[in-house]
Amino acid sequence: MELQLLTPEIWRAERRKLLGFVLRHGERRITAASLRALRDVEPQWLETDGSGHGQAVIAITKHEGRLTGLGFAAGGGDAGCLLVVHPRARRLGAGTVLMKAMIGRLGRLVCHVAADNVPSMALCFRIGMKAVSIHKGPTGKSTLRFERGMLHDAARTGHIDTLPQ
Repeated sequence: MELQLLTPEIWRAERRKLLGFVLRHGERRITAASLRALRDVEPQWLETDGSGHGQAVIAITKHEGRLTGLGFAAGGGDAGCLLVVHPRARRLGAGTVLMKAMIGRLGRLVCHVAADNVPSMALCFRIGMKAVSIHKGPTGKSTLRFERGMLHDAARTGHIDTLPQ
């Protein structure tokens, strides 16, 4: 499996194709806000600073030249975060590779996972993320906030039902 962190040039060239991949294989689990955040990524956000971190990251995996997964996060995940793996590539490690690449590029990661999305929650726990709060997501489902690479003081304000640390 090949991992690629997108450059501004690749994002400009492949944007439409990658958005189509997310829509086709996201199984209606991608929130409108996260999809909008991906669509609105400015190419310069993908550049890195002196520490190797960036404002946003888009990572893809390929197998035999075919796109198998896409991970995106902006603002450490607070401004948008999503992960989509092609159904035939699931359970082959693409999600783990993408999540670790996103954490590495951003230095931290926040993501929100609906409580009924057991495979995504398992992935978050497997890569060492911590569930720090639970809230009602945009579709009304209970949603866990996962964090990694940051101080785990209280979860964000507004989440009165934080989990003890």
